[in-house]
Amino acid sequence: MNISSRQRMILDILLREREGLTIKDLAEEIEVSSRTVHRELNEIETLLEKFGLIVIKKSGVGVQVLGTPEQMQELQSELLDITTTEYTVSERKALILCTLLEAVEPVKLISLAYDLKVTSATISHDLDDLEEWLRQFGLSVIRKRGYGIEIEGSEAAKRKAMSSFISDNLDETELLGAIKDTIQNKTFKNINTSSERLLGLIEKEKLIKVETALRDVEKELPYPLADSAYIGLVIHLSLVIERIVKGEKIDFDVNYLKELSNTHEYHIAQKIIERLKHFFKLTFPVGEVGYITMHLLGAKLRNSTGELFPAENMMLSRNVQQLIKVCEEKLGINFTDERSLFQGLLTHMEPAIHRIKQNMKIRNPVLQQIKKDYAFLFEIIEEAVTVVFPHLHVPDEEIGYLVMHFGASLEKEYGKIKRIRAYIVCSSGIGTSKMLASRIEKEIPEIEVLKNISLFEIGNIDKSQYDVIISTIALPGQQEEYILVSPLLSEEEIKKIKDFIRRIRIRNTIRNQKSVSVNTESPIAKLKSLQIQLGQIVHLIEGFHVYELNNESKNIRETLNQACEILSDRNVIKNKDTVVNQLLAREQLGGLGIPHTTFALFHGRSEHVTKSSFNIFSLKHSIHVQSMENTEISIKNILLLLGPKEMQKENLETLSEISSLLIADETAVIVERGNEASIRTYFAKKLYEFYLKTMKTE
Repeated sequence: MNISSRQRMILDILLREREGLTIKDLAEEIEVSSRTVHRELNEIETLLEKFGLIVIKKSGVGVQVLGTPEQMQELQSELLDITTTEYTVSERKALILCTLLEAVEPVKLISLAYDLKVTSATISHDLDDLEEWLRQFGLSVIRKRGYGIEIEGSEAAKRKAMSSFISDNLDETELLGAIKDTIQNKTFKNINTSSERLLGLIEKEKLIKVETALRDVEKELPYPLADSAYIGLVIHLSLVIERIVKGEKIDFDVNYLKELSNTHEYHIAQKIIERLKHFFKLTFPVGEVGYITMHLLGAKLRNSTGELFPAENMMLSRNVQQLIKVCEEKLGINFTDERSLFQGLLTHMEPAIHRIKQNMKIRNPVLQQIKKDYAFLFEIIEEAVTVVFPHLHVPDEEIGYLVMHFGASLEKEYGKIKRIRAYIVCSSGIGTSKMLASRIEKEIPEIEVLKNISLFEIGNIDKSQYDVIISTIALPGQQEEYILVSPLLSEEEIKKIKDFIRRIRIRNTIRNQKSVSVNTESPIAKLKSLQIQLGQIVHLIEGFHVYELNNESKNIRETLNQACEILSDRNVIKNKDTVVNQLLAREQLGGLGIPHTTFALFHGRSEHVTKSSFNIFSLKHSIHVQSMENTEISIKNILLLLGPKEMQKENLETLSEISSLLIADETAVIVERGNEASIRTYFAKKLYEFYLKTMKTE
């Protein structure tokens, strides 16, 4: 087994903390970022498969390794016998690049191999990959036998590569934290090995002085600097100092320097240089002023209250207006808040065009997420940019930021569209679906749950009447996109649904789809519907009982058989054995134990159920069942909610409301501590409130 030292540390901790540990706690213990832990866990999961172990991540619990004691022992024995490698592949490449960029003379291949504890062939392979990356900056890797390895290219290109590599391989939060720590004269902490080496391109003391110099003059800028721009400038200035100290000089086009000297940013750059001269006692070539000016212009942000049509930007203003118009035509909508969108695009495009013309790379940390969530919008804006700016090669990073501007404008249209219409699916349509609906209404209010349905009802629903299906069970053969989640809806699943509905809402905005039509039922039909619902509520409350079951030495099937026999005697069930089989089959689709309670909710609809019923069966002896979180729990009460196969929608809605009540903390207290009369009163009160709410919405 070949693992990095950090992966071994994580495994040691997880084997020690068998009950689980949060990502945050893991990150703090091994002194890395949460993002780094997530990345390492992905590799660890694959690694553990050979031992039959799995890694689970649960909201509120954290990360946990699951398996038999024998499997755990096998892994621990393996960890004791292995010699860990010092670096991952990505870490090793980072260290190679840092070494070559820092070096003032060729570096020997064998020296790199020895330092990184790998073979010369491995280093050669890494260099092949790095050479491809360096090519975009106009740099090449020189490899000569007896001479060594060095990076060949201009000083400007080397600086650009350094800045880009640091930005690409360090989290923005890590960079900000590192810079903040230097201000407070702290050592770098919570930064992984490769990150430390990346920041090692810049001495800590230099970083402090550079940040101080920039902070002293930043207030003289007529516009603020975003965090990313500020980081980029601090890194650039620090690298300037390092390279000058090593005797490296930079060339700058004289004519372009003259052009830049007429800008306000040039004079700010001169002041920054003066401060750096004072701190470092160095002489700076005039070309360095030009490069600092370029960074300031590339980071330029106008205040939102600034002049909307400055004379020097009239051509750019027309281009931005044209960009909006082309996108409107391609999307088929009008941007009603055009002024806000226009100003945001103009603010972004001015420095963006400067960056593009000067081949200054910008970092967009959310680019991949934008491409995933807004793929169609990304393509449209990419095409529009080609039409409006045919002579510019606009990189994906810049396109991504433009997508964010247009996306924000589309978000404003959301208020004019009714909520996303959703159907909730479970096998019976009355149990876990209602629990899920309640959780969705609480956590994602922009979703309107139209109906809770069973698996068999999907084919009979008009697809134009809903936007999304959210299901607690897999839907084999379902062609339409749906979201599969657990009944209790984890934080990750909430995020997944929100990402999905964001795409749906933009799509609906673009298509200008109409929302669900208003209820056009006649007053008489509404009254009949209310009458059916009220009758169902009265029937369920009058038929409610709490039964004591002596289930000594009985398993779950035998216990359910006892309960269904009682209901059979009450003429609720026609075929007891079939109903029991159906309830157990439902359990196989997902656990029915309600977490943090002593209850299990068995529910279903069957042709062998003659009328709706809700009863509680209190067990003399606890039974272990699978919970809705897929863990084993001990239960003392079976909540049995049954309905006929064919039910009127009003009756089905009432059963669903009961299932929703059963997962409330208040209900758990009432059921555990109350008697039959108090429990019946509680449900009568809740269903009465439900009925009044229904009347108001009809």
